[in-house]
Amino acid sequence: MSETPAAHVFTDHSLRLKQIAEPQSEYFGDTSVLEDQDEYRQVGAFVLPEDARWENIRKNAQADDIKVRLDNILELLETTYPELKGLLPRIYAGSNLDRESVSGLINLFSKEIFERDYGSEDLIGRVYEYFIGEFASSEGKRGGEYFTPSSIVRLLVAMLEPENGTVFDPCCGSGGMFVQSDVFTHHSGGLSFYGQESKDFTYRLCRMNLFIHGLGGNIQMGNSYTDDKHETLKADFVLANPPFNDGSKGENGWGADKIPNNDPRLKIGGAKMPLSPRNANPMWMLHFLSHLKDGGTAGFVMVTGELSNSETARLEVRKALVEGGYVDCIVQLSGQLFANTQIPCTLWFLSKNRNGEKGYRARTGEILFIDARKLGALIPGSRKQKELSDPDLEQVAMVYRQFKHAGVPEAVPGFCRVAVMDEVRDEHKYSLTPGRYVGSADGDGDDDEVDFEERMPHLIAELKEQFTQSASLEIEIQANLREVGFEF
Repeated sequence: MSETPAAHVFTDHSLRLKQIAEPQSEYFGDTSVLEDQDEYRQVGAFVLPEDARWENIRKNAQADDIKVRLDNILELLETTYPELKGLLPRIYAGSNLDRESVSGLINLFSKEIFERDYGSEDLIGRVYEYFIGEFASSEGKRGGEYFTPSSIVRLLVAMLEPENGTVFDPCCGSGGMFVQSDVFTHHSGGLSFYGQESKDFTYRLCRMNLFIHGLGGNIQMGNSYTDDKHETLKADFVLANPPFNDGSKGENGWGADKIPNNDPRLKIGGAKMPLSPRNANPMWMLHFLSHLKDGGTAGFVMVTGELSNSETARLEVRKALVEGGYVDCIVQLSGQLFANTQIPCTLWFLSKNRNGEKGYRARTGEILFIDARKLGALIPGSRKQKELSDPDLEQVAMVYRQFKHAGVPEAVPGFCRVAVMDEVRDEHKYSLTPGRYVGSADGDGDDDEVDFEERMPHLIAELKEQFTQSASLEIEIQANLREVGFEF
């Protein structure tokens, strides 16, 4: 497409540019073909109206009415592509931004470095992707939510291998799970996407993100706890990063009292699961499981404490998932992978395909544990955030793929091991912390293998005892001082 600068394209991958160029190469002399919307839609790309193209925006950057012009362009885009309706609010003319600031931003993205690195055909799409990334990095945590680092998303996708079928994310954020799933399939078009998001702004980000990547999807806005917009959906794959410990700090919890007793999501094997009023983590796991079709698998991010928390309701859900044969794999990751928190996380894989169906081997009574806490390195230029490298991702994903398709992978001390149900049930009382199963690489015991949430209550009890001893000792010292004539 570099030979046809008249047409700006929303796309996410050079393969698509090649797909677009090759079928039309014989028409490069006929510019009318470049305006044919259907030609581009067939390969997941979109032509911008002439007035909305970057060259036109750049030419008018210094105009006194540039803010009005930008609002008009947003309206034109929504008119041209109904999929964008409601996603591009007209905000420039009524904003406090002065004309010079708006012009300066346009000129910034008009610098040669952007065209050299990204190519003029896809500049607007790349600029939008940049701002999505910056929003995720700067926003970090919002009400218990963390935007999922791309390396974690890519690891989930590499392990799930979603090639064909339905992908569901009931807390989809800006839609990164959908985009990476499509990249995994090399944009084959074999996946359909369903999502739900409770925040209006993030909901619009997701829909726009799908649009600029040439993807369609049924994305709804609403609270997944109490207003499941996809109630009847059964998906081949669930991919998600739910809010960590939602409700644990609020006075009213997360809304457990609003979940009806007969809600079908609460049942595992006919038994009704209790809910923790102060923590929604188990509710998310029940929600994911309920939306899996027979043969489907869910891969999701979860706070590490959920591996071993002993609160009655949370333990009961974890126990039921294990006894029901749904827990397929647990991966514990390093801390510092999220931008604005050092909270470590784990990846859970729940599967309704563990009986040897659909090309998978039978894995009943087995759970794969992977301790990947030693993987990952600081992002260059960052002092606090890590990322997983491509070799890291492959090291973990390869073990799970072998477990699903070939056979029990060889145990690697300190990294991975398959445990049987009796061990999980009897020896570890349903604790799913990988370190308990894989041991350490040098064969010695390691206190760090015991999960923080298991150790913390003991540490608090020990501290209370020390405080009591300290107070008693203080009284004794004061009494001794008085005996020799000194008041403290």
